[in-house]
Amino acid sequence: MLPEILSKYQYLANPITLSVIGWLLLYLFVVFFVFFYRLFNLNAWISKENSSLNGLLMGGTLSTNSSLNSCKNRTDNIDINGLNACIEASRKTAKKGLTFLSIVSSTAPFIGLFGTVVSILVAFSHMGNNTSLSLVAPAISEALIATAIGILVAIPAYSFHQILASKYEDLILTLKMERDFLVND
Repeated sequence: MLPEILSKYQYLANPITLSVIGWLLLYLFVVFFVFFYRLFNLNAWISKENSSLNGLLMGGTLSTNSSLNSCKNRTDNIDINGLNACIEASRKTAKKGLTFLSIVSSTAPFIGLFGTVVSILVAFSHMGNNTSLSLVAPAISEALIATAIGILVAIPAYSFHQILASKYEDLILTLKMERDFLVND
């Protein structure tokens, strides 16, 4: 099956173009995995922290599920520096995956463009002296597949980065509200 497809699209038989497309498809798979894994983790964490904050606001104590609980329990006195350190540790944990999504969203179009340029160079080298629009147009349209895939990978990576960044900010805001309530209580 694949040999028939590659014989029809001879310009996609270039190993560099195929490796670029493979790289981008691997990126796409990892982007979706990172997004859903981090989304479920952050949603659960935010829910836990919101529950803890609501408990504090209703006159209770800090929930044992809260990320700030371990910092609060180290001493009987509430230390704002200790709570800030816990928030920073939570910040570091919550940001995991965002850098990868940012890198993919910015590099995927360039990787696809590289595949397109190589495909166009190969197409022109196969044409020789017989050049016409009927020979050039299919070669260029097939070469643009790599750029299209690069853009296809970059769009969800950027969108997922923005969604997770918003969740991350919600989490940090909730932790800061818990800290402020504990310090002022």
